[in-house]
Amino acid sequence: MDGDADLIPWGPDLELGIPEIDAQHRALVDLANRLYDELKTAKRGEQARRAVAELFAYSATHFADEEAFFSRFNLPSMEDHMSAHAAFAARSVEFEDRLASGSPADTVEILGFLESWIRRHIARDDRELVRIARRAGFGD
Repeated sequence: MDGDADLIPWGPDLELGIPEIDAQHRALVDLANRLYDELKTAKRGEQARRAVAELFAYSATHFADEEAFFSRFNLPSMEDHMSAHAAFAARSVEFEDRLASGSPADTVEILGFLESWIRRHIARDDRELVRIARRAGFGD
């Protein structure tokens, strides 16, 4: 892997086949990769704070849109999915607060959290919701 590699390369494992959700997921991945670029080049000041704030603000918009989309199918796992979104949001606030207070943020912790959460959530959790929604009539 070269030094210019993305934190989260976009690929088929992250595509769900729902254009509007895939576009938002792609935007989240792009924002995470931008934050990674900011942090790996030691830009840990205002630019990093802005990148974190933008990523987490966009995630809130995406979560609301995704929840509205999937709620149409009365999926039994929706409550758990929404709880996962809320946990991500709470962790995001914690990271933002640490950066805003000037405390040294553990960039490895932030990036590790983002990478594992985004990959797991899209590739596993969201994919499972799509599978269940298809059984409930989505795409027919």
